[in-house]
Amino acid sequence: MSHRKPTVYPDVSDILARKAEGRRELAGRSFGEKIAMMEKLRERLAPLKRAREQRREAKRSRGPSAPRR
Repeated sequence: MSHRKPTVYPDVSDILARKAEGRRELAGRSFGEKIAMMEKLRERLAPLKRAREQRREAKRSRGPSAPRR
């Protein structure tokens, strides 16, 4: 019979409360504000999407016989 200590998890109630507060805050914003937020996110994502497409194109141009890193 093994006598293991019970697993103790950290208290995350403050994190969950902040998430709920954030959801309420977002729900209270106007439709226009939500659209503006999405446009800003799209702008921030654009360089990452371009880099991904460049990597994919480079991978396609190497062909299947090239060794992978």
